[in-house]
Amino acid sequence: MSWYCGACGSAVGSDSNFCGSCGKPRVAQQGGTPPPPGAPPFPNPVGPPTGQQIQYVQVAPAKTNGYAIASLVLSLLGLCGLGSILAIVFGNMAKKEIAISGEGGAGLAKAGIIIGWIGAGFVGIYVAVVIIALISASGSNY
Repeated sequence: MSWYCGACGSAVGSDSNFCGSCGKPRVAQQGGTPPPPGAPPFPNPVGPPTGQQIQYVQVAPAKTNGYAIASLVLSLLGLCGLGSILAIVFGNMAKKEIAISGEGGAGLAKAGIIIGWIGAGFVGIYVAVVIIALISASGSNY
């Protein structure tokens, strides 16, 4: 009795578990003659059997985390600095929840955090400029 490789059709010894030609695992196919060259030894396991149609299944997309959406929206609104701070907080909360639950929205959370920090930086610069302007305009004569 002879064993043949299920991938390339070469003869494989009964003591070997792998094909010497292609290195694929030996398939439990026995017989007196190998399959013809170029023809697959078994029917295509990927395609449907002849006469049948392929059935497609629609997979539901992952749910987007609500904190991630809130983070991005608040970072874009700004709300005089408060929105930027809330965007940073909600973005970090979203990242933690996404890591645990596997929900979608990691990119939204990251964008909310980045834009929130940029907004907070602008607010900080604005406050510093206003304070410096008020101090210099106070007219102190030292």
